[in-house]
Amino acid sequence: LLDSEDKSLESAVVKVINPDEQCDGSLELQASSSSLVVKEILQEAPELITQQLAYLLRGSILFKCMSLEADRITEQQEKVLSILEEKFPDLPPREDIISVLQETQFNPQGVSIEEVMLKDLKEISDGEIKVAISTVYMTLEVRGNL
Repeated sequence: LLDSEDKSLESAVVKVINPDEQCDGSLELQASSSSLVVKEILQEAPELITQQLAYLLRGSILFKCMSLEADRITEQQEKVLSILEEKFPDLPPREDIISVLQETQFNPQGVSIEEVMLKDLKEISDGEIKVAISTVYMTLEVRGNL
């Protein structure tokens, strides 16, 4: 369901992909939303994936995986990454993307506190009480200057 401010986009929604519904109950890590979207596009309309879209989706998958140990990338994520890399061999090496993502993850320059809070916002509601939770990554030096 779309929020009221997004209702105008309702006619453009083709499919909703929920990572929680894709979990099979095993101990394997939950797949990233991006890898599920790529898998769906590859199955239904592979011609829609351009190099630019592959770059964006691959970056999103790597961002999800970069804080995990290399051997903790799910089989599905590895498969999707490999397919994108085969289809677009000019994509930068994974290590380069991860390095840039790690550098920028903790660099708050040019980002407002509101943007940082909204980046990883999760909302929980029981109907009456609504709770919002954000994760904010920062170095101790940055925290001391706030």
